[in-house]
Amino acid sequence: MFHANRLVSALVLCALLLPLTALALTEPKTETEYPDEITVNGQDLVITGVALREKTFLKVDVYIIASYVKKGAVLGENKAQDILELEEPKMIRMDLTRGFSNEKLKKAFSDVIDKNYDDKSAFQADVDEFLGLFTADAEDGDRLVFGFCPAEGLKIVLNDEELGVIDNPAFMKALWTVWFGEKPADKGMREKLTAAYK
Repeated sequence: MFHANRLVSALVLCALLLPLTALALTEPKTETEYPDEITVNGQDLVITGVALREKTFLKVDVYIIASYVKKGAVLGENKAQDILELEEPKMIRMDLTRGFSNEKLKKAFSDVIDKNYDDKSAFQADVDEFLGLFTADAEDGDRLVFGFCPAEGLKIVLNDEELGVIDNPAFMKALWTVWFGEKPADKGMREKLTAAYK
């Protein structure tokens, strides 16, 4: 069982992330807990939802994911699109529940981005850079964090180690389509990842 609220305080993302309260949102199947609010460089982020990625008819768990946006962010009727387009501090956290090859990890990202874009010229070089950051196979228990701060760009963090920074909002939005785009990895996940934001 993961307990993400005990781990997130160790993550550096623009600045040290710290739980603000003891409240948490729980993914029901895995009972994974994520804090309702965290602080990033003096900015309060609030959770928009948590979800579980499952594969095949056997419902094999792949990863648990939590989404955060800046507190007070204005999200309209289409929350998923608004989260995707938001150019304010926000974060995606993935806790892997099984291992798989490096190539499968990269293909999972690139395939969904490809489905959402006919023209990737505004960020294709950034996609290549992003995929090149992953040089090892994914392992059960790995933690991936994608944190965006307008002044610093998109930070990619694996198990508290910063892999790189990509300073292109167009690529950030492309990455967020994996979960919030018109053709996400899983539409049920997209709904759950917006359900907690009021």
